[in-house]
Amino acid sequence: MPDRESVVVVGGGLAGMAAAARLAKTGHQVDLFEARPAPGGTWAAYEVDGLLVDDAPAVLTFPAPWRDLFRKSGRPLEAELGRLGFALVPAGPTRYVFADGTELDLPSDRGEQYLALTTAYGSAVAVRWRDLLDRLDDVWQTLRPLGLEREMPGGRPLTRAVRSRLWHRRSLADLARDLDHPHLGAVVRSLGPRAGASAEQTPAMVAVELAVQRTFGRWHVAPSGAETVGAGRSSLLAEALAARLSLRKVRVHLDTPVASILVRDHRVQGVRTPGGEVAADAVIATVDPWTTVNDLLPRRSLGRTRRRVLGLQPALAPTVSHRLLGDRVPTVTETVELDQDGVPRVRYRRPHPDGTLESVHDHRTAVPCPAAGAAWQGFASWSRRPLVAPGLDGLYLAGPASPGGPGPSAVLLSAALATYGLDGYPR
Repeated sequence: MPDRESVVVVGGGLAGMAAAARLAKTGHQVDLFEARPAPGGTWAAYEVDGLLVDDAPAVLTFPAPWRDLFRKSGRPLEAELGRLGFALVPAGPTRYVFADGTELDLPSDRGEQYLALTTAYGSAVAVRWRDLLDRLDDVWQTLRPLGLEREMPGGRPLTRAVRSRLWHRRSLADLARDLDHPHLGAVVRSLGPRAGASAEQTPAMVAVELAVQRTFGRWHVAPSGAETVGAGRSSLLAEALAARLSLRKVRVHLDTPVASILVRDHRVQGVRTPGGEVAADAVIATVDPWTTVNDLLPRRSLGRTRRRVLGLQPALAPTVSHRLLGDRVPTVTETVELDQDGVPRVRYRRPHPDGTLESVHDHRTAVPCPAAGAAWQGFASWSRRPLVAPGLDGLYLAGPASPGGPGPSAVLLSAALATYGLDGYPR
């Protein structure tokens, strides 16, 4: 789309806000429609018993997509957070509590990891873990152009060599078994539930998260001064992004669901809302793909994509609870409690003026949630995830169900790919 024309973004979660901010910066006229009374989606803050909380993870990995988003839409992330009185700072090690009661503090730094594992289990185990993450570095380099930094290639299968480099015949459960260590195997298995499925259903390549953390570290939002209010509240990033939409003159329509996407002659024409039709040159849909193909699009549109989407299942999302504890922690902490199958209960603790705010993400009581993306059903289910450019002129899809996956950084990258579909890849 060489001319800067009108774009409608359906959905005001991370993907929708990210796409709208990028497009407005390049001069497009952007209307964003959100069915709820506030933007942010699952990252929006809310109150529980007078406490301001959110369901976003308090610790983040792979901050580069956040930094790229804010830089490409105006003010850099560091400057934007600084204006709000916050900064993105390194997080401490993850504390794992295993089913037998053993605890392990596992840093993300390569050398510190090796030392911690050598101290806990001996050098042979530490070397096994280091070698596994070194091999996962190669998996990460193979994955990057496949739905993260570039659109997943459509219309042709992955080559045998690429599939082999992605460990396509192995699951996380296989990887954990081959590691031959009860505790570290449980750590590997836990990545399945955290990605929305069991370790048996989740491909081994999802373990790249371990290599990503070692390479890019772990981070959390922290106040710049001595105050503790807001430490670890990742929803501040969504609020900063919402402020960016206002700065870029994105027209945000809250409490306004989109009833349908208008299509004529295999090209998107706009959307229909309760207030009438809104014409647009392009539409970026960031709601879940089942809603998009079943409710928003005409039934004859995207037949192949519809069949692929209907073969997917919603990912399992943890139940989240919050409470205020009496003792005060000095900084943000993450504790992952693993049962005998490696299913995690993740406890984030953040300093609060009245004590410690604890948020528990319990994957043992997880429930299917379309907003959490698509559940893994083996390696083959990856190819059923909808492409960012699904084949209907002027329509782009982004969000947790994209090939990049449900992690917040991957969601931001899916939004970037959608905007590149309109404007072309940056040089």
